[in-house]
Amino acid sequence: MFVSLVIPTYNRIEDLKKTLPQISEILNEKSELILYDQSDSYDPVQFSNQVRELIGNKNYKYIHSTVPSVTLAWNTAATFASGEILLFLDDDIDLISDIIDDHKSYYEKHPDIIGVAGSYYAGAMDRPWIPGSKNGNATTCAGVNMSIRTETFRSAGTVSDYIKPFAPFDWEIAEYLNQHHGGLAVGDDIFVFHRAPASGGCENQAKRGISWYYGCYFNHFLWLLSRKGFFKFSRIPRHFYWLFKYCLPSRDVLLTKDFFTRALYPSLQDAFKKHRENHGKRMSEQTVVYKVISSNSLENSKI
Repeated sequence: MFVSLVIPTYNRIEDLKKTLPQISEILNEKSELILYDQSDSYDPVQFSNQVRELIGNKNYKYIHSTVPSVTLAWNTAATFASGEILLFLDDDIDLISDIIDDHKSYYEKHPDIIGVAGSYYAGAMDRPWIPGSKNGNATTCAGVNMSIRTETFRSAGTVSDYIKPFAPFDWEIAEYLNQHHGGLAVGDDIFVFHRAPASGGCENQAKRGISWYYGCYFNHFLWLLSRKGFFKFSRIPRHFYWLFKYCLPSRDVLLTKDFFTRALYPSLQDAFKKHRENHGKRMSEQTVVYKVISSNSLENSKI
């Protein structure tokens, strides 16, 4: 079983210098790294030399795109994957164990599963995040640590074309996969440590202004609209729960005209417009313009 690790990154050079050496330690002849860089704060050609030093002679591809979107990064990187399994990780993690073997063992023990929703420590070892579950299948997952069969990912139509801050694209695909493609295993014993620096990467959660709430609500509304039949309406209470729990602004933002005129109302209006443009489908654009900056791809047998 060959595994393709996919790491999207956006202006996080210092985090990559901490993460990539750990990834290099576990890469072998039956795995590869696809580093999908969307940064605009440094020269990708120059940085590619540092990537080569950090990864060494291991199997990797360093790809650069000028479009900062984690959803499009997943979709585009998946087109380069040689593995039967796609393992998605964040660029700001510390490994606790061999994450490749951890995920592979699930597929070997449970050949009927289509993916594994891993867990993580949210900035501290006493703050574990474990996927929600129902009937033994994961109902949520986190892009910081999850895997899926490559064939399933592609046949599912990949991840939806959401905007910053990209919440809740990973939860949406978990729901869709369980409904239409099979069981997503709960990786409650597969952990990474998520450093989650204040810069927040693509999501930039440290700067939750009007634009952050606009993007978050837009994504939730688009997710809700993309459902079919009765399920579209039955899940509305759940969305309110998520929004109130994770995405409710502070009083100094909530009690302003700007919040309603620039975030809440336009996000609902634009979600309806986007839904019509997508003709009711989950996906629109699947890949973006990219350039393979450097590569050290090896010809490996895949078993």
